[in-house]
Amino acid sequence: MIDDASSTDLAWLAGLLEGEGVFDLHRDRYPRIRIAMADRDVVERVASLMGCTVRMSMREAPYTPLWHAEVQGARAEAVMRAVLPYMGARRSARIARVLAHSPVTSKTPPRLAAA
Repeated sequence: MIDDASSTDLAWLAGLLEGEGVFDLHRDRYPRIRIAMADRDVVERVASLMGCTVRMSMREAPYTPLWHAEVQGARAEAVMRAVLPYMGARRSARIARVLAHSPVTSKTPPRLAAA
């Protein structure tokens, strides 16, 4: 998971999320990161780093299946904070807005709430 990720893994994840990821608030409250791609192996690596599962959605022929990974809440907050140093200005600003509007709850680990 993200706590055990190397700086190389974090840089790789940040680069991918920079171009393909979505950072938002689920239900206007909980931090969320989403990614969807046709490359299953890439999405599986993202899911492994973020600590989530991969799901598939079928599209009409001739398109290939689309693979999704999504994480929300405290886990999404941890991923956002981990990749933030590697992100460009636009995505850094988006992450900052998401984190500023997410509540600090009893479910948020103390090390994340204090950061």
